[in-house]
Amino acid sequence: MGELNGRYSRTGWTPIHYLFRSLTDTELLAYYRACEIALITPLKDGMNLVAKEYCACTLDDNGVLILSEFAGAAPQLQAGALLVNPNDLVGTAEAIYQAFTMPRDKRRTRMRKLRRLVQQNDIYRWVNQFLSVAIAKDLRDFPAAGDDGPRDVP
Repeated sequence: MGELNGRYSRTGWTPIHYLFRSLTDTELLAYYRACEIALITPLKDGMNLVAKEYCACTLDDNGVLILSEFAGAAPQLQAGALLVNPNDLVGTAEAIYQAFTMPRDKRRTRMRKLRRLVQQNDIYRWVNQFLSVAIAKDLRDFPAAGDDGPRDVP
């Protein structure tokens, strides 16, 4: 980061700002709303709600989400996001270039799709799907704590 800032910074402008602190909700919302491209590239992750928060906050639909294929949200958001392997520097750079040069109408179409996906697949839907699958299972199919095999349930 320091090398990039050293090479590309200009008076009054620095390309990369690293904030090592928590943000208030208002600050976070402002950052989401100000950026046109979100680059979210975890190497290993769970749900990765940052990607969904970015989509929910991009009210003008003029945003591009570049998302790691390893993010938990990738399967759900792949229809509108540019998926990358963060270990592939050339591929990630190409996705950044694609995002910067993407026509506005394509950005809007993709972001509208992402916002619909986030809105439709909220926590209530997730809980309902989880419970439906769990309830449909026979308790004998679940291993006991510390046991790898099926257990006898009366």
